[in-house]
Amino acid sequence: MRLQGRVCVVTGAARGIGLAIAERFGREGARLACIDVSGRRLAPAVEQLRAKGFEARGYDVDVGRRDDVRNVFDAVQREFGAPIASLVNNAVFARFQPLEEIDAETAERMIGVGLLGLVWTTQAAVPQMARRGGGSIVNLSSIAADHPTKDAIVYAAVKAGVIGLSRASAIELCAKNIRVNAIAPGMIGTPASIAQYDEATVAKRRAEMPMGRFGEPEEIAVLAAFLASDDASYVQGATVTADGGWTVPSR
Repeated sequence: MRLQGRVCVVTGAARGIGLAIAERFGREGARLACIDVSGRRLAPAVEQLRAKGFEARGYDVDVGRRDDVRNVFDAVQREFGAPIASLVNNAVFARFQPLEEIDAETAERMIGVGLLGLVWTTQAAVPQMARRGGGSIVNLSSIAADHPTKDAIVYAAVKAGVIGLSRASAIELCAKNIRVNAIAPGMIGTPASIAQYDEATVAKRRAEMPMGRFGEPEEIAVLAAFLASDDASYVQGATVTADGGWTVPSR
């Protein structure tokens, strides 16, 4: 129960890795503020968390909208009656396109959610964390930041930006006793991740895995809980890779 009683915000919490993180944090005793742009998906996810005995509230918001993020974070503090202790930035908008097909709307949306969204949520969370004497932020990057795949120009740039943002935030926020770290997952077997590739590519990627399988969302959730907890009290500005060994061999 390393997060007992702490108000924890998880973005992109309606499914996949985000939902797994919310559930793991709930098992660690956290009070859950679940954010997602899709209220349709978020409502049943929150009910699922509550059915397991966790305190959870859902907030339908686009993290790419600065003012909306600020309003929601104020509402979280008001409704839970306590400042935010931990923030997990998991929300992402991903489209894979070859260079000649990249359009402004898609690229701007990917950057707005996947990078600027982290700026807005961090900006909104830090004053609350500072008032409580500190906190922790965990940002979800990807091994694509250093090992991009085909048609991932914007996605790789965004995820590399997440690592840079995490490191810079860690330095700036040390004085406020706020830790900032990142996780770089490899291929995680969620429906949304698998849907980005055709069957042949999925089979090829699985065959290349040293561990012979894709990761599970729960395996990323355990790592996020560690980084959010006091067990990681001396971990600051780190990027932890969890990819089943895929990036270990030289490629």
